[in-house]
Amino acid sequence: MHDHKLYSWLGSALLCATALFGAADLAAKTATKAAGLTAAPVVTTIAGTPLEVHVGDDNSFQIFNSNVPGAGQVFPSSATGTADMGWFVRTADTLYAPNFAEHSGTATGNIGTYTPFTPGSLSAVAGSGSEADPFRVTVASTLGASAIAATQQVSYVNGDNYFTKTLTLTNNGAAQSVKIFLGADIYLANDDSGVPYLAAASTSPGGQDCGATPSYTILLIPQTPPDAYSANRYSDVWSLIGAGQLDGVVLTGGCLDNGAALQWNRTLAAGASVTVQTAVSFGDIPPIALFNVTAVSPSSGAVGSSVDVTISGLGFQSGTTFDFGAGVSVSNLVIVNSNTATATLAIAPAATPGPRDVAGTQSAGGLGAVLPGGFTVTGGTVPTFDVTAVAPASGAVGSTLNVTINGSGFQPGTSFDFGAGVTVSGLVVADANRATATLTIAAGATPGPRDVTGTQSPGGATAVLTGGFRVVGGGVPPSEATAVPTLGTTALLALILAFAGFAAANVNRRRFRRD
Repeated sequence: MHDHKLYSWLGSALLCATALFGAADLAAKTATKAAGLTAAPVVTTIAGTPLEVHVGDDNSFQIFNSNVPGAGQVFPSSATGTADMGWFVRTADTLYAPNFAEHSGTATGNIGTYTPFTPGSLSAVAGSGSEADPFRVTVASTLGASAIAATQQVSYVNGDNYFTKTLTLTNNGAAQSVKIFLGADIYLANDDSGVPYLAAASTSPGGQDCGATPSYTILLIPQTPPDAYSANRYSDVWSLIGAGQLDGVVLTGGCLDNGAALQWNRTLAAGASVTVQTAVSFGDIPPIALFNVTAVSPSSGAVGSSVDVTISGLGFQSGTTFDFGAGVSVSNLVIVNSNTATATLAIAPAATPGPRDVAGTQSAGGLGAVLPGGFTVTGGTVPTFDVTAVAPASGAVGSTLNVTINGSGFQPGTSFDFGAGVTVSGLVVADANRATATLTIAAGATPGPRDVTGTQSPGGATAVLTGGFRVVGGGVPPSEATAVPTLGTTALLALILAFAGFAAANVNRRRFRRD
């Protein structure tokens, strides 16, 4: 019933009528325009293959796919400038939107009252279209009197069946909350009818053709996780955006004139910025709707340092791996859920500073994804590696004891050696200046001072604390024997005579007492 749409130019009166009655699927949806175009959007065209992306200075779009020539993939399909797809931002009291009323035709009446973005600038196409240097278009605009500036970048790599876009809002006034929407009245291949669809792994709403086995899909793919979505009748999608809240519903019931939308809720502090990123695909469901790497936080680390990071994306599974390039090793990787992973990055002192692509490989199916420039290795002073003290500083042969090792530049993977006969176990690097370990000193270990040698990881730097630990003998040393004095002959005779005299005196005293 949608193959024969009427495209009339009945002016602003018919636009109002569409706003009143557009909530129901009309037998023939009508694209209307205002009487006498006065401010049609300026358009820059990315002439890629298979996608030709039209970008308006009012943050609107139209897309042509050479695989299904002759029809725009956004209603009105005959619109060669831009059509019923774009960004929306709602502040506390105003909805900002593309200037649909000045397009060559629109069926967005159900949005209700809105204020068009104020165009600022629209760039020419930059880039060669390669993966390393995608086609790029930048759009700058403002949100009326809200003190919020909007900057959009649209990117396309030749050969892909999707393009990406980011919207950054910068608040130049008082703190305020905003709701950001991306919405489209989708036109599936050569038909305005389709079945609402959701690619669940990525929370990507859209639609598929009405064939018994669908062969064509249009998806809005959120690379920044959304707060809400809708895959519904086109008119209901516009109504939900107009009301300020999507419903999280994928409408069932077969073929209908469908649309889709995404929503992000943000609070903008004074002077703050916020960015959301998404992609839009046409045809086969692309890998980025099934597995993707979208962000790393923190997004930089200095040479010679160890950094704990959170990796965001979609489709993460047990066994998923990540690669940050030469000189950056990944350890302690934990897949928290399908959208989040954590890891420790050890950045070698010799690692080359600069941006790094972050590559992810999904365990099942072998899907891969790359976040270009997702992490930056920064220069800076390489932490000095040193071993300065061990406490306690000694241990007996045949004993086991816990020690604390102090120094600087310690990293996960740093190791320590106390010499022959001393085994190090249970090593924990608590921070850059302290490690703990258990020493087992063999019964046959040679007593005496030991050098303590540390080896830094990564980088392989070494440090030696000379005589930093002493192995002592086991048991208490015996006391030295007391020497027996030696008497000469004269002294010995005098001692005997003295003893005899003492004995005679005692005999006389006993006799006297008896008498």
